[in-house]
Amino acid sequence: MASPSHANGAPRSTGNLFLDALAPETRERLRPQLERVQLRAGEVVAPPNVPIAHVFFPIGSVISTITRMSDGTAVEAALTGREGMVGAWLALHQLSTPQECVVQIADSAWRMNAERLLLELRSDPSLNEAVLRFTHAGIIIAGQFIACNRLHEIQERYARWLLMAHDRVESDDFYLTQEYAGQMLGVRRVSVTLVAGEFARAGLISYRRGAVTILNRGGLEEIACECYDAVNDTMQQMHGYTTRKAVAR
Repeated sequence: MASPSHANGAPRSTGNLFLDALAPETRERLRPQLERVQLRAGEVVAPPNVPIAHVFFPIGSVISTITRMSDGTAVEAALTGREGMVGAWLALHQLSTPQECVVQIADSAWRMNAERLLLELRSDPSLNEAVLRFTHAGIIIAGQFIACNRLHEIQERYARWLLMAHDRVESDDFYLTQEYAGQMLGVRRVSVTLVAGEFARAGLISYRRGAVTILNRGGLEEIACECYDAVNDTMQQMHGYTTRKAVAR
């Protein structure tokens, strides 16, 4: 389970872009209800088909929404970091989701009681609109990823995912197993091993036992497919912010 810390509410700048973009009066009202927690890699924060107990607003953690098939295979359907929240389906009057939400990159997040958020959504039209807008953006991005997985080469998709992960963490280092990388891209683990080795030899990343270090972000951006820009453009247009990090010149 997530371990709480600093449970006396969020500071004025929460570190979560979605929360920070809310109307000031809404954000101030939510502050005492936010509990800062540390999330562990592999922790399931929203099991499939179970009413969600808490919603999460990541700060440095990254949470994947995963679709599992009957044979146990799985693929990533969405990726959420400091730009958003996990549990937005509450605004659609749904208490659960058939997908699984699991922490892929461990770090901190703000946690809020789901029932309390439901009450806030019912009483605050601006908050409800913001969550629905985030949900709408997620549908657009999911459609982009469907096309991406069908039309783009694994090198392009792997570079895109590395950039998205890098955007959502504070440092150039994060932990990513090749097993999960294959899952998120819908390919075999050996295919990811080959691409990771290719990127390492090119000086784009270093990779050792799941520890990834971004060495040449500009090089990754040159390889990444158009979907990386498309996702960031969607967030900018619908929310007025982007997670994208600048390339050092």
